[in-house]
Amino acid sequence: MPDWLKKGLLCTLFSMGCGLMLAIFPNVKTGVNFLFSILALVIAIFYFKRFTSLRSRIVFGVMSLLFFLFFTIVIAVVLYARAHPMTTA
Repeated sequence: MPDWLKKGLLCTLFSMGCGLMLAIFPNVKTGVNFLFSILALVIAIFYFKRFTSLRSRIVFGVMSLLFFLFFTIVIAVVLYARAHPMTTA
């Protein structure tokens, strides 16, 4: 596997995990939500230890933000669909 592909896949995986943890954080109303923010921080620290270039870190931050927005929208749609089920005619 080429090095650039491996870096890209790892960046996507790490940023997806970080974005998911950040999206779950405001939706959990118990004390467990603190755990999700800590997990997002740990994922970011592991990524920053592994990739030291500024470009990689900026891409990670932007992709984490995009995944956060995506997962937030998905969670909102699922919660709305559960609260307002469609009726059959």
